[in-house]
Amino acid sequence: GFFLIGTPGVGKTTLGKELASRSGMTYINVGDMAKEGELYEGFDEEYDCPILDEDRVIDELEDRMSEGGVIVDYHGCDFFPERWFHIVFVLRTENSFLYDRLESR
Repeated sequence: GFFLIGTPGVGKTTLGKELASRSGMTYINVGDMAKEGELYEGFDEEYDCPILDEDRVIDELEDRMSEGGVIVDYHGCDFFPERWFHIVFVLRTENSFLYDRLESR
C-alpha cells in the first residue's frame, strides 16, 4: 500500500483520491473511517477533539491492507505496521498556502 502523511490542509485527500482514481487502488481516509465507525477511546478536552483508538483502527484496516492496493491518508504514521506500506509520501506546502487553506475551512 501507499501512505500519504502531512499536516491538515496540505493536500493528502486531493492527491489520494486522484491517485486512487487513476490507479484503481482503494483510497482510505483514516480520519473519516474513525468518525464513521466511532473508533475513539475518549475526548481530549484541551484540544477539543476525540482521541483515536489506534488498536481499533488497526483491527479495522487489517483485512483491507492484506489484500493490497490501498492508499491510506492520515496525518501521522507512528502506530501503523511498517509491513503494510511499500512507500510513504510526506506532503508539504508553504505556510502561506497552508494558512489560506485552513482559514477557508
